[in-house]
Amino acid sequence: MANGPDFEKFQNAILALEAKRKSRIFCFVEGAQEHICNPTFHQVFQARGNFRNIKILEVLVDSNGGHANIAYQIATFFRRRCQTLNVIVPFKAKSAATLMCLPADNIYISEFSELGPIDVQVTDYLEKGAKQFSPLDEFKSLEFLRDYAAESLDFFTALLLERSGMSIKEALHESTSCVTAMMRPMYEKIDPLTFGEHNRMLSEAEEYAKRLLRLAKYPNYEEIAAKLVENYPVHDFCINPLEAAEELGLNVKHLDSRDFEILQPMLSLTREGFYGFVKQKKPVAGKKRTASEKGIAVVTKATA
Repeated sequence: MANGPDFEKFQNAILALEAKRKSRIFCFVEGAQEHICNPTFHQVFQARGNFRNIKILEVLVDSNGGHANIAYQIATFFRRRCQTLNVIVPFKAKSAATLMCLPADNIYISEFSELGPIDVQVTDYLEKGAKQFSPLDEFKSLEFLRDYAAESLDFFTALLLERSGMSIKEALHESTSCVTAMMRPMYEKIDPLTFGEHNRMLSEAEEYAKRLLRLAKYPNYEEIAAKLVENYPVHDFCINPLEAAEELGLNVKHLDSRDFEILQPMLSLTREGFYGFVKQKKPVAGKKRTASEKGIAVVTKATA
């Protein structure tokens, strides 16, 4: 369980922010070796009794991602348990953590915040070892092969017309045979079963995104979901606040600079992490409680 002077500073920061924003804040701050997985879901499940009669729920997220199905379950749980759902991302909500942001009424981000693409990451120990890769790599490779074949056909046809005096029909026939022979060895390396399996993997994240975006009533939810899967060259690509707002059209709002400064003690939790509500402080007998002392339930920590 998180403890010590640094954690006490973090608790006080959250209580102050709750009082200022008139909300209840569920913290979703990852530790160094943690990610969104079954233990994460268990932590949220254990805290379920504290999600009663919440008008404004705000989820403080700092995460590199994890499993899309767990992120989807947690995000829909948050959405059902409040009237207004906000997500606060001071620094990062990548991959599956980006999925968790999608059903929010508002996504509060700072100038240092980043979201990320949601293309699934897989591991093939037999063929590629321990390094993860995106199934989107195959689709991007096919796009390249398609474009390369078309460009090669144009090039060889133009070359034959210029140098041989052939008719257009003859030049196309010869260049088509040449390009086919050149491209066939590359296309023969494609395994249709693996290709189909990876296509389904990518569809999973996209379908989760569509469902979550519909909860937030985005009219163009299909377009946004497709962009989050397909429009970025690498999985760790930084989707900054401007990109999130203007290119994706997400419900992004600027996190007040004072609120951002209040949250700085969370940086001390980067090793252990913290999932849960900050524990309510007991008022001193005979002393009237201040607004900053009105906290909420359960302190928990996830172990991934």
